[in-house]
Amino acid sequence: MRKYCFSIWLLIIAVFWLASCARISRDPLLKNPHTLVFKQLQHKVPRPQRLAIDNGMVIYLLEDHELPLIEVSALIRTGAIYEPAEYAGLASLTGEVLRTGGTKALAPEKIDETLEYIDAQIAFSIDTESGSATLSVIKKDFDLAFDVFSQMLRTPRFAPERLAIAKEQKIAALRQINDNPQSLAFREFKKFLYGTNPRGNLPTIDTIKRIESHHLFRFYQAHFQPNRIILGVSGDFSSEQMIATIKKVFGDWKSYNSALPAIAPPSPVAGRRLYYLEKKVPQSTILIGKLAPPKQNPDYYAFEILNYILGGGGFSSLLTSEIRSNRGLAYSVGSFYRADVDYGVFAAYAITKSASTAEVYELMRDLMKRTNNMDIDEELKKAQESLINSFIFSYTSSAQIVAQTMVLEYEHLPSDFLEQYPQNIKRVTLGDVRRVAQMYLNPDHSVNLIVGDAESFDKPLSWFGTVQRVFSDIK
Repeated sequence: MRKYCFSIWLLIIAVFWLASCARISRDPLLKNPHTLVFKQLQHKVPRPQRLAIDNGMVIYLLEDHELPLIEVSALIRTGAIYEPAEYAGLASLTGEVLRTGGTKALAPEKIDETLEYIDAQIAFSIDTESGSATLSVIKKDFDLAFDVFSQMLRTPRFAPERLAIAKEQKIAALRQINDNPQSLAFREFKKFLYGTNPRGNLPTIDTIKRIESHHLFRFYQAHFQPNRIILGVSGDFSSEQMIATIKKVFGDWKSYNSALPAIAPPSPVAGRRLYYLEKKVPQSTILIGKLAPPKQNPDYYAFEILNYILGGGGFSSLLTSEIRSNRGLAYSVGSFYRADVDYGVFAAYAITKSASTAEVYELMRDLMKRTNNMDIDEELKKAQESLINSFIFSYTSSAQIVAQTMVLEYEHLPSDFLEQYPQNIKRVTLGDVRRVAQMYLNPDHSVNLIVGDAESFDKPLSWFGTVQRVFSDIK
């Protein structure tokens, strides 16, 4: 009897199971997820409101009332490319002490105390080809924080004691670079890639020591004026009231018509240049790079994909798969591509043990040469999907949207550049990727730098051609 009941229960379960399978096969909501087809994801980037006030300052506004927070950012047309070579590091120090050095009306300690009390964050920095300033504060404290922010922009004090601290920190950071082979390699590579172009003027301990407060004032006065500033505001505010506030705070700031000196883009390297910098360490850092397409070049999109396939795509990239995953020859390997207004930079890199330096260097060169002939259809599709997804999810906040819109104006790019990016990536074909690989990736016309201990290499570097031994100038 017990066996009979058990058989009946098995029969009932089987019937229900077959019925559920039939229902799943008919129900579109319960299909195998791997067989589902989804509609193409549409992404439209909101456009902030743009206006310019009488003194030439450009303003971008984007209201976002989700949180009681206001974000302010500024882009300033300046950069280290305008600093004298003998004072390399001046622009960076100017940016740091703009934040820490007080204003004519407010001592540094008073500013720090005020910002801490209202939990506001203000930051300033000056990089190679731009300056930036940011403010983040809760809505109720905006007026106070924005007043401090505007004073920093308009009437900095550059307190000597704060400059002294910034110089000490900069010198300590330079000494750390000298003790870190990877950081040193990337620094020296930049110098060799740019050559005599101002972008290759890098700070040293000597140039930092020469800088005094009056140098900061002079640099500031030459570059900071409202017609060279793009200001962006996003968050919980009324645009009408914000415009009135900005005009009240910045409207009487006078602009001057002195033009910035023209700085030519860097020149491409002719032939292959192989540099060796000795470091008595058990691993080597290898860099192979060259100039690449700028953002305004139609090849920009194909090169974005090429870089992703070759080394920018992480573990799925060719360099990582071949050198690290398949052969176990590198601690870290990959590539990067940074496109600016009128030039771009590409480099492949690897960190490997000394005894495999020549082997890894040869593999890197070989992969760069062979990319234009490889069967990479699947890699192309993955790269396109990944780049488009990354693009979409990099504009999830109003502050990010405003910041990127400001960059478009700063770099004189079309106003629809962001909207067109996904489609332009999607249009890239395998032929495009192979064409730009052949045009731009030839390692026989590149800057090559190896930092390590040549006595432990598996093969002398002279096997690859003429080697120029170099030394760091950080001191």
